[in-house]
Amino acid sequence: MKLHFKSSEQDSLSSIYAKRLHRPHMGGDWHFHEEFELIYFLKGQGMRIVGDHISNFQKGELVLVGQWLPHLWRNDVDKFTVENTDFIVIKFTRMFGDVNLFSIPELLHIKALLKESNQGILFSKKVRKSVHEELLQLTRAEASEKLILLLSILRKLVKSKNYQKLSGPNFTIPKEVSGENRLQKVINYISANYSKSIGLDDISKIAAMTPPAFCRFFKTRTNKTFSLFLNEVRISKACQLLINGEAPIKQICYDVGFSSLTNFNRTFKSFKEVSPSNYRDSYSNFRQHNLKEVS
Repeated sequence: MKLHFKSSEQDSLSSIYAKRLHRPHMGGDWHFHEEFELIYFLKGQGMRIVGDHISNFQKGELVLVGQWLPHLWRNDVDKFTVENTDFIVIKFTRMFGDVNLFSIPELLHIKALLKESNQGILFSKKVRKSVHEELLQLTRAEASEKLILLLSILRKLVKSKNYQKLSGPNFTIPKEVSGENRLQKVINYISANYSKSIGLDDISKIAAMTPPAFCRFFKTRTNKTFSLFLNEVRISKACQLLINGEAPIKQICYDVGFSSLTNFNRTFKSFKEVSPSNYRDSYSNFRQHNLKEVS
């Protein structure tokens, strides 16, 4: 399994890829590509990894991912996941034909936003609402209308000052594909097997390295230790299960890979600053009313 350049599948008549997709399961590889990617979830929930940032995604989320920034959206199929994902993906580059569109003076404000997207940007609810209709229109648009709509959307995103950068500033953006194959294999393995016991010896074998060499490699590439990264993935999944409000906390503890309820509670609180039970209670309104449907 190799980390490869993932093209935007653009057709010959458009420089912009824009599709609305419906999938029961998202579990692709941790990957990067040349295009900027704007992803908007109308339905669905799961785990999100952008650079060194690990958290949950929910419906209504809008994220801009910069060029070459590795990312992964994943939702596992289980008895608590009853909703298919419904999302919009828009991909584009700086170059439109032979023109670097965002280098012209009138669009320098958008160029600045695209530079910040090197860390990934999560936009506020207010901003999401302001571009909702245009995002839907973009998936149905043709030819020049796509460019007009994209620029209008980016202009509104630029005006927003209320957004969250996701990946840390010290995360290393890949410079070439060949150097990232080992890390991609490790990230994919963790995201698919977090519910199992994964020791340092196990993951070092996946990376085909000695444990000391792997620890240095992983910390250098992600700015995190392996154990911290694994716990972040597990806690992210635990949050998803707690929000759904179905399983007992003790069961969730074991389902996400912890062998001790005490350790789970302590680790959860260290990440979320509240206990699992208090976290679940804080989402009681979410469970009762859910998020308003984005049509």
